[in-house]
Amino acid sequence: MKRIRKVAVVSPSVMLSERSFNTEKWLAYLQQDLGLEVVLMPTALGGTKLETFQARDKACDIMAAYADDSIDALLAVHGGASALRVLEYLDFEVIKKHPKPVIGFSDTTSLQFGVFGKTGQAYITGFLPEYDFRDGRIAAPTDEDLRRVLAGEKFAASSGVCVHPGVAEGVLIGGNMSTISDLSGTPYYPDLNGKILLLEDECEVSYKLKLMLTQLKYNPTFGGVKGIVFGQFTDCSDHATHGTVTGVVEDFAAQVGLPMVKDFAYGHIQRRRVLTCGVRYRLDAENGRLEQIEE
Repeated sequence: MKRIRKVAVVSPSVMLSERSFNTEKWLAYLQQDLGLEVVLMPTALGGTKLETFQARDKACDIMAAYADDSIDALLAVHGGASALRVLEYLDFEVIKKHPKPVIGFSDTTSLQFGVFGKTGQAYITGFLPEYDFRDGRIAAPTDEDLRRVLAGEKFAASSGVCVHPGVAEGVLIGGNMSTISDLSGTPYYPDLNGKILLLEDECEVSYKLKLMLTQLKYNPTFGGVKGIVFGQFTDCSDHATHGTVTGVVEDFAAQVGLPMVKDFAYGHIQRRRVLTCGVRYRLDAENGRLEQIEE
């Protein structure tokens, strides 16, 4: 991926509550610390409504950013919900002709996964300005990874715990598991053949995680998955009948027998890794090593 110098800030999601955008702090970080040229799209800071017309407006901003060849990437300003509502208003033929990554995570996964499913374009997961500046400053590991990925450098990290040993190579895709599950059965869901999956979630109950993983296993192309990296399941709760979150992950590992790690430093945590998806990686599960092998 080429070096990113100019970003368009967009708002594909709807905020789940009235939060401060901390605009002054993260905008100074983008412009002064990272040296990025920043374009605030018209709906970038208007993410608190769910009306259909706003989904269209958000999609218009997204398409304008794709069509502008001076812009290197789209940056989602916040997470929340309902980014999948913009997908029906996107022109994927235009997006194919003007490839550029979408940067974000959490609910932004809908847009990232959808664009990848329709075009195969790489994206960057693990950074959201509003989320990362709620406490006033970005965590050092997230900042360091973000600088590397914006410069076009390859990602490599040892993190997490082995759940099932083995070595796998494939195209890394993923993000928020609930959001990915929401896309099941839609035309935006990508082919899983030859993929390594990166999955995280927050505020879910163990039985819901179990259902999402079962649905994933039943996907027609899941048989072609090469390996799985589970990130953090932040504020997810155990269930008296359905067991613990750890038990759900370990049961799934036993069922599918793929190279797999858990507790990778990715998800709704402050000290989060930032990495490029949609390109080839090597996963050494026994050593918890995830290494990008393709730019």
